[in-house]
Amino acid sequence: MYIRKEIREFLKKMPKEMKLPKHWRKFINKHNTEYNLIIQHGESYECTNCGKYFYAKQVPQVKAWDICPFCKKKYDIKRSNLKNYFFLYDLAAIDNIDNKIVLRYFEIERKYNYHTRRFDNDVVEYARIVPELNIELVNDRFFKYMATERVYHTKKIKRWRVFTGTYGLGQYYKSIYLENLNEKIKGTVYQYAPIQEAITYLILKGKKIDLLDLMEKAKYSSFELLMKADLCQLALECPEKFEQKGNFEQRFGVKKEFYKFMFRHDISYKELQVLQLIKIGNMSIIQRLLKISNFNINDLKKASKYVNLLQIEEYSKKQKDFSIQSYLDYIRNLEKLEIPLNKKILFPESFEKAHDESVNKVKIVGNKFLNKKIQKRYKELQKNEFTDNIFFIRAAKSLEDMKSEAKQQKNCVYKNYSEDYAYGDTDIYFLRKLEKPEKSVVTVEVLNGEIRQKYQKKNTVVTTEQEKFLELWEKNVISKTA
Repeated sequence: MYIRKEIREFLKKMPKEMKLPKHWRKFINKHNTEYNLIIQHGESYECTNCGKYFYAKQVPQVKAWDICPFCKKKYDIKRSNLKNYFFLYDLAAIDNIDNKIVLRYFEIERKYNYHTRRFDNDVVEYARIVPELNIELVNDRFFKYMATERVYHTKKIKRWRVFTGTYGLGQYYKSIYLENLNEKIKGTVYQYAPIQEAITYLILKGKKIDLLDLMEKAKYSSFELLMKADLCQLALECPEKFEQKGNFEQRFGVKKEFYKFMFRHDISYKELQVLQLIKIGNMSIIQRLLKISNFNINDLKKASKYVNLLQIEEYSKKQKDFSIQSYLDYIRNLEKLEIPLNKKILFPESFEKAHDESVNKVKIVGNKFLNKKIQKRYKELQKNEFTDNIFFIRAAKSLEDMKSEAKQQKNCVYKNYSEDYAYGDTDIYFLRKLEKPEKSVVTVEVLNGEIRQKYQKKNTVVTTEQEKFLELWEKNVISKTA
């Protein structure tokens, strides 16, 4: 594999072994606390964390969990004849080589010492990532085959190389050493980026810190602007959307008078997009519009061409299981039937009843041509099939397949989506259980690499289990093929 000259020169300057942070051992010991055991000696118990003994009237079962009365920590209980036991976890640190930030990853192996009845640490640095050069480096202690990673704790580092594996490195670090962060970013492209403030924000919000993703966001000049304006969600979500130069309105799509509202609510990008549409600083209205649209901004934009979004938000409160997607389907049916879109028609007393009546009036001719196009689309989308040990998801196979789905689900997928699916205007998938592959569970629509709709029978919301499966499918399959 060809390696750019810039990277080759960087590797020459990068030492095999690098100094560790000043209080690195203290940092490791802080996280070692949770990786310990309680050792049972007959009726007495010894905590490997604090080293103290305690007694219990009733002997706990082996592999039960108990709490040390001295250090108040909860550990697994093992018998005193335990010979071999170890824990593995990762930590990360930030360093600077040749004025480039390097993310360093360490695996800590805590191995039980039978003689001392304590855990000994062995720390190995196995990977380095240079965001500015967009490279992952591994040393000869790191081995990866397919999706399995392993770090050897018995070798000395001989060389570092650019990682070119099929899969990306899995940096599942427990924590990041941040004590000297501001010193390390001096002279780099991140010198003025408020990375420390961003990490503090994520910690306070209880959110996971993806260090590599954060460094990618911090490359943008708008990252510093957004963080200093206390628009942290926008900074950490999509700073690239705000790189455009100009005044406040040109950058954010709303007048500057909305800044206090945006700051007060730490507005997200989708919330900002709704604010751009309605031009009213009311978070309850914004969140309701996002909810009834399944967070699909494009559908809200489509609906806004027919009705005022403030009116539709108020109207939705009085309707059962209302969604923007169903409303757009209703409007499309009215247009097919050439019914004038007056206020009475656009806001029927019972939306569910009016929607179902419009569906029944719309007819689709199930001809061979349309069916062939659907069969062709199914073959095109077969690559997106996905499964786990409970569910699987596939594209609609034929016109009859869509008709069966609509009958089982009591929805309008057959009448309203067959033509759009056949002609590639949208994608239709069916989520099923492995044990009952013919029984409909969830009907899913995908548009532009994102799930637009996902409903169970009679357009009821999906379960938590189904939601997790669909999120995994969207992230690992659909978004990558868009």
